Amino acid sequence: MPTSARNDLTAHRYRFTGHERILHNVRADEVLPGLMELFGYRRVFVVCSRSLNTRTEVIARIRACLGERLVGLTDDVGEHSPLSNVLRAAQQVRDAGADVLLSVGGGSVMDMCKAIQLCLSENAYSREALLKLQFVLSDDGTEMLTTSRAVPAIRQIAIPTTLATSEWTPVSTPIDELTHLKARFVVPEGSPRAVIYDPAILAQTPLPLLLSTGIRGLDHAINTACSSSPHPFASLLAEQAIALYMQNLPLLKDPANRQAHANCQLATWYTGMGQMSVPHGFSHWMVHIVGPYGSVAHSDAACVLMLAQAKWLEGWATEQHDRLRLALGGTGQPFHEILQRLLEQLGLPTALQDLGLNRQQVEAMIEPALQHPMVTRNNIRPIRSADDLRAVMALAWRSDGAQAKELP
Repeated sequence: MPTSARNDLTAHRYRFTGHERILHNVRADEVLPGLMELFGYRRVFVVCSRSLNTRTEVIARIRACLGERLVGLTDDVGEHSPLSNVLRAAQQVRDAGADVLLSVGGGSVMDMCKAIQLCLSENAYSREALLKLQFVLSDDGTEMLTTSRAVPAIRQIAIPTTLATSEWTPVSTPIDELTHLKARFVVPEGSPRAVIYDPAILAQTPLPLLLSTGIRGLDHAINTACSSSPHPFASLLAEQAIALYMQNLPLLKDPANRQAHANCQLATWYTGMGQMSVPHGFSHWMVHIVGPYGSVAHSDAACVLMLAQAKWLEGWATEQHDRLRLALGGTGQPFHEILQRLLEQLGLPTALQDLGLNRQQVEAMIEPALQHPMVTRNNIRPIRSADDLRAVMALAWRSDGAQAKELP
């Protein structure tokens, strides 16, 4: 479908994702009891990261403030929240009679909670039953739609510990261990009912992970601002988010700088409020291939793919890149050079070699990327064929800005 026709369909669409309360720059253990009382929750099941549970006092303080409301807890999440872990936890939540999930962690933790919600709502406790519920695309290919028709059985309250914006979508992409591919769910009422942004908890996250998830959030904002079918409200928020990320991510190196942590959480808020309303391009989706196939964290892959996409769009997204440069102070540098300088300043990967990948691994990703429903859709500069994908990945292979034509 031509871009102009797609713009007619999407230009007036804003997708509200169902949040009722956002608490920003607060202490989670101080506000949680009142929030539970507000919503009338009495039986809380906590899903958290193992590192928070075993290496910090964060979960102990959460347990203490919940008191008798706490009916269960699991930290058995795992990288990319494997389906077997999701199914096991869903049965634990069901058996505990929980009336709300409390996620304390990053994207894998929140993704697991969304998938658990789907299990309980659809009474789906096997791999086969759950995989039947994967999303479908709208007729124009710009929007992900749920296939679940059950009344939602449980909601989530989120305390994010990273910056990649998972708390702002109903989308869950746990990994299927049998195929090494990401399952793809849009969960009815899957976005958290409430989000608690506690900068002190955010500061507990190891710095490399915190910075790379910030880049994943930045990548979401850039994809929103450079969407093939933009929305004015989403673009406005994305531009503000990009400026906040660029200004504050370098300041996270000081763990005592609570304002920088709070500002980065604000950037995820701005990003999340718009990202579901417009289609995203290559870099957003290719991490779902690079991650499981290369055993690479989503956020690390996002660093490299964000940079490659900016190079790929040079000369094709001139108006969008000009607006973003203006939001960043009017620098005359190519947009991809601004991004590369940020990644180098943060000590983050800029090329596929930095992720430990070799040519054979990258080539093995081409066919799964072609088969993915979103990787080759909705790109301002078209990506239609295996050769197009190889050309973009060649840009990801190098970090010097050269317009490489093939992988070395």
